[in-house]
Amino acid sequence: MGSQPSDQVVKLAKVVGWVAIMASAVAQEYGAGINVVATSSIGTYPGIGNLVPLAMLVAGLILLPKVFMFQRFGSVISTSGGEYTWMSRTIHPRVGFYIHFLYFAGVVAGMGFLAYSVGLVLASTLVGLGISSGVWFATPIGHLVIGLIVIWLIFALHYTGVRNYAIFVIILLAIVLAAASISIVVGFATPSAIFIKAVANNFFHGSIPSITLPPLTYNAFFGTVVLFIFAYAGLSAAPLLGGETKNPKKDMPRGIWGGWLIVLVLFTLVALAVFHVMPAQVAYVLVKSKYSYYATVPGIISLVAPKYLGDILSILVLIILAKTIAPEMMATSRTLYEWSVDYILPKIFGHVNKFKAPDFSLFVAALIGTLFLMDTIVIGVPIVVIRSLSVLLVIVFLGIGVLLTSRKKEKKDWEKAITDVSMIAAAIAGIIVALIFIPSVIIVPHVPLLLQPSFQSVISLIIAAIIYEAARIYRKRRNGFDLNEMIKSYIPPE
Repeated sequence: MGSQPSDQVVKLAKVVGWVAIMASAVAQEYGAGINVVATSSIGTYPGIGNLVPLAMLVAGLILLPKVFMFQRFGSVISTSGGEYTWMSRTIHPRVGFYIHFLYFAGVVAGMGFLAYSVGLVLASTLVGLGISSGVWFATPIGHLVIGLIVIWLIFALHYTGVRNYAIFVIILLAIVLAAASISIVVGFATPSAIFIKAVANNFFHGSIPSITLPPLTYNAFFGTVVLFIFAYAGLSAAPLLGGETKNPKKDMPRGIWGGWLIVLVLFTLVALAVFHVMPAQVAYVLVKSKYSYYATVPGIISLVAPKYLGDILSILVLIILAKTIAPEMMATSRTLYEWSVDYILPKIFGHVNKFKAPDFSLFVAALIGTLFLMDTIVIGVPIVVIRSLSVLLVIVFLGIGVLLTSRKKEKKDWEKAITDVSMIAAAIAGIIVALIFIPSVIIVPHVPLLLQPSFQSVISLIIAAIIYEAARIYRKRRNGFDLNEMIKSYIPPE
């Protein structure tokens, strides 16, 4: 066995509590998924009809085995590597790196895509407020300017330390609750006839085109469920605060359970409220027209609520969309930091500043996010669609890790903690459920090859293999140790 590379390990600031962990998870989860994807999904799977809220609920419930495994792993192995550390120590370092790299790729690309989306939402918000010049933010230059401002302001926040990040996401949790409350109250309090009349009069000369949605099929329902798993993917960010948690044994399980439960309830209630006021047939017509914005949550509220309330929600949704970049930058920077601790990346990625923030890893994460912003502006090919697939694969391989560890005759204390009957049951359930849903997300209907999760995953895995094998060969020649054995021999002490 190799020995721990002590010169690589730098302690981060252990100041985060369970509320911040919960708020960080909610901050990454509650964004475009519920405000846009939930309603636009009917354009991809029209057969789902008014069962969108049920699909949203099911998507959250099938992640229960993942949540259970996360909270247990997080309480006994609390590092900045999260799932990467867990899989690399229970299965194999190469497997842990490859699978977590898929998650990393989707999240870091998501920063650029979200930064691009801020321009669209800002433009529509300003125009809705009567500021017609706001349409400039929807131009390529406008996208670039506002996207760069958002990404690098969030970088500056992270640079000042995780304590300020914790305060930031807790404030954002309050904003999320306010926006969700408005959506829920207005949605349930408004008869659908009011929305239908507003759509007909404003966009279709008094009469909405009559359409008949196709019948519900297995593929439509489960395809929609898998699509919504993307919305819950932010929960994977919670364990990545492990290296900065004050009392991970208690705080990590509370934060993970709390983040999952809050989002599950909010997603379900908002979806129910939205499809109470907007029938599925009308949603489909809007999604397929040039008025698709009015099939989003802020668009719906702007048509049926008093103008001031619609304006308030539009501003809150804009903030919610932009803030999602903050937990994504946290997650990607801590991942880079942990890969440096494990000698996969150069030592500089493990450097921390005077605020005990991983400054170089933060810079690289922000820089890659900027490159994906430019890619989305110029080419328009984001790779965020692999998020759902990466979540399912993590469940499978984390479950495999639990089962493999349970078969060991001699176990360390942490291995005993993750291999009791409840964890083995969660692992088996998670593997079965994930394998059922994975086929539905490998190929997405009506999506170009470059945007297919299968294609993007192959490219990401090739890049991961190049990085890992280059590090393994380099460490063998330069330092004389086997990278695989060295990583398996210790748990990074944070």
